[in-house]
Amino acid sequence: MTLLREEQHDILGSKIRFHDRHRFEIKLDLSLPNASRGVYRVETYFFVPRSLNINPATYTKEDFYNSTQKYIRFKTPQMDLGKLLDIGVLTSPISRIMRNTTQLLSGERDRSLEAQTVDEIKLLGCMARGALRDYVKHMLAELAASGEGHEARLAGAAENCRAFLGDVRTLVERIRSLRQEMSRPVMPARLRDAFSFLDEFLSLTVEDQLAELLEGVRARATQRKTLAALDEALVALVLDQSAHRRAMGYPSIIQAGKRNETIVYRRSVLKKFISSVLHLQIQVSEWEGFLQFSFGLAAGIAMLFATAAAIYAQSRYTVKSLPFVAIVVVSYIFKDRIKDWLKLYFSRGITRWLADRKVDILDPVYGTRIGSFKEGFSFITGDSVPTDISHRRNIDNITSMDEEGKPERVFKYEKEVALYPRRIARHHERLHDLNDIMRFSVREFTLRADDPETDYLYLNPATKDIKALRCARVYHVNMVIKYIIHDAAGREKVTYDRMRIVLDKNGIVRLEEVPVG
Repeated sequence: MTLLREEQHDILGSKIRFHDRHRFEIKLDLSLPNASRGVYRVETYFFVPRSLNINPATYTKEDFYNSTQKYIRFKTPQMDLGKLLDIGVLTSPISRIMRNTTQLLSGERDRSLEAQTVDEIKLLGCMARGALRDYVKHMLAELAASGEGHEARLAGAAENCRAFLGDVRTLVERIRSLRQEMSRPVMPARLRDAFSFLDEFLSLTVEDQLAELLEGVRARATQRKTLAALDEALVALVLDQSAHRRAMGYPSIIQAGKRNETIVYRRSVLKKFISSVLHLQIQVSEWEGFLQFSFGLAAGIAMLFATAAAIYAQSRYTVKSLPFVAIVVVSYIFKDRIKDWLKLYFSRGITRWLADRKVDILDPVYGTRIGSFKEGFSFITGDSVPTDISHRRNIDNITSMDEEGKPERVFKYEKEVALYPRRIARHHERLHDLNDIMRFSVREFTLRADDPETDYLYLNPATKDIKALRCARVYHVNMVIKYIIHDAAGREKVTYDRMRIVLDKNGIVRLEEVPVG
């Protein structure tokens, strides 16, 4: 349930994942064009059952934006594990760490050199984790394809895996050796601490990935003899990791019979530290342009109505008369309602060409503005849903009556992203592509949902007994995502995703992909 959809759209690939009980994640993989500027737009339409009571009065812009988390980060550079360990490969972080370490041990005290080395330490952790994960994924696929009658293929895969384990041992030994270098008193304390974090992080990563591979090996029950040597090598490496962490005094140790909250917390801390080298800084500011002017205009029109009503009342009645008081009170009531109606109208009408918020994307190391995005949210009527979106929303309807049987509210989230690839390339030779990640919480949707189970009377055809069965009550929130991408030649490409989020009072039950053709 971790990965539901992965589809490549040339320069943009989309993944929609289950994250936890109340959140799912939309992840876009962006391959940046060799251009001064690249733009893409994402329009997401949510079709929510009216029974969940999601409407402009109960679910505001602030509610929507508070339900989202957004991240922009560089994709982890890919490098074969063998090349990553080769000090002759100048783009390898290990090569650069060793070169910088020599300078630092010689007494070099350049703050920028220290900062660069910390970044290389973090990047080494990211790239090593990526290489381990990719190889284990590949090996598991090979094992799955090497069924009965494919003993030669299985033996070849096992041999390749043993060679891979040789690289893993070399990685572990190289990191431990470098840690001894980093532990010398002459090294800055920040570098000593950073490398300790890397050592612990990679030990956990190796343990996690190899344990997953070991599980896949042992699932081949009928081929255990062919895989016996591989099984033994995996066990030795996995056990070595926990022994190393225990010997180093790291807190990330599993203890049988305990809650083991420390290891979960520690893994999160280490992962955030190591991956921080890839994360870009996003600077959110409320849009102060015409949207705020329009809201001021709404308040002005409402005040104009109230003032006109007061002048009219004063011209017809005395200030102390009952009719005068009644007109002023009624005009005050209508003033607030007019202001709210106009604000809603303006926010709906300008979402397509003016955003709610503008976000600058900054390089956290150099402070350079490397892009920006604008985003807007609004409820729309069924008649306002574009034809291509409504077609994909209703593509799985059984009959034309389905739409009447499932009345929905529709809201739209639109984001337009502009990036400057050449500004990125100016400072980053290995970081070329980006991940655009949004996590969305359905917690607000579940607040008004009914209990997750209900009784249903059932007549057993065999015994003729009537029983009350407990049946699950779920809601379907449908989502259509439209991607508009401009390629290097300036041509517009449009692709779609369609998802069904099945949820109940307790949160997300499952995610379902609906083909859009």
